[in-house]
Amino acid sequence: MNAHFRQGVRDAGYTLGGAWSIAAAVASLLVLTIASVLEGQVVTTADAAREVQLRLLGGVVFGLVLPLFAFGVSARLGGSLRELMLTSWARYGGHRRGYALGRQALAAVLTGALAGVLALLALGLGSATAAPGLTLPLSLGNMLAVVWVGALGSVTYVAAFAAAYAYAGNTGRAVFLVGDWLLGSGTSLLALPWPRAHLGSLLGAESPIGLAPRDSAVCLVIIATVATVAYARRVPR
Repeated sequence: MNAHFRQGVRDAGYTLGGAWSIAAAVASLLVLTIASVLEGQVVTTADAAREVQLRLLGGVVFGLVLPLFAFGVSARLGGSLRELMLTSWARYGGHRRGYALGRQALAAVLTGALAGVLALLALGLGSATAAPGLTLPLSLGNMLAVVWVGALGSVTYVAAFAAAYAYAGNTGRAVFLVGDWLLGSGTSLLALPWPRAHLGSLLGAESPIGLAPRDSAVCLVIIATVATVAYARRVPR
C-alpha cells in the first residue's frame, strides 16, 4: 500500500502544483495584508492590538482563507469514483484506497503549509500595523500554537471536503462549506460538527456548548477521522 500511497501523492502534486497554487497563495497573502492594514488603522492600545491579531487569525486566516483554499484544493483534485477509476494506477490493479488517501494527504500538507505561513504572518502583521509604541512580542509558544492549529484545521477541512464530494459531488462540498460558515459560527449544539466552531475555540473565541479548547481539539480530530474513514469506505478496494 505504501507504493500506492506515494503514487497518489505524486499525482496530486502534478494536479495541485504550478500556477494555480502560486496564484491562490498570492491571493491569500493579499487578503491578509489588506485586512491587517485596515485593522491596524484603529489600534490605539496594546489590548486592541492583541484583538487585531486574533481577528486576523480567526477571521481571515482560519475563518476565510483556510476553508476556501481547502475547498479549492478539493475542487482541483476531484475524487469521485469515476475520476479515480479512470486513473491508470487504479484501473490496472493498484491499491485504490491507498492511492486516494495519498492524494488527500498531499492536499492536507499543502493547505497546512499555507495556513501555517499565513498564521505566522498574521501574528507579525498584527504587530507591525499597530500604532507607534505598541509592541506584541512573538513568543515561540504562540508561533508553534498557531502552526499546530493551522495543521489540525487543514487536515479536518480537506478530509471533510473529500468525504462530502465522494458522497454528494460538488453539491455536497458546497453544502458543507455553507453549513460550516453559517452553523459553525454559532455556539449551540448545531455548531459541534463544523470545524469553524472548534478553530475559533482554540483561538480564544466562545466555544460551542462551552467546550474547553482541549475538547475542541479532540472534536477536530474526531471530525477528521470520521471524514477520512467515510471517504476511504467510498473508494473500492
